Amino acid sequence: MVKPEASPYDGNWTYWSKRRGTYTGTPTRVAKLLKKQKGICPQCKQHFTPEDLIEVDHIIPKSKGGKDTYNNLQALHRHCHDVKSKNDYLYDWHL
Repeated sequence: MVKPEASPYDGNWTYWSKRRGTYTGTPTRVAKLLKKQKGICPQCKQHFTPEDLIEVDHIIPKSKGGKDTYNNLQALHRHCHDVKSKNDYLYDWHL
């Protein structure tokens, strides 16, 4: 059900991307991931807001054989992506 106060023209691209999997000006890949993730960052479990900087992350890094497919992609807040990438690197370094 669409929020009564919601409009596709209100600038709330996270709401519409999450709902429809598409939104003008939002990269298709990001919009589809937001819809799949129900608008939630899997790293911090917080909802995305229109002000957030969102980055696409490879769940299994390409350097470890991860594929560039939707099953291996997730949308993360920029800071969450930085933390995950650092942890991926540190895990490799300790092996």
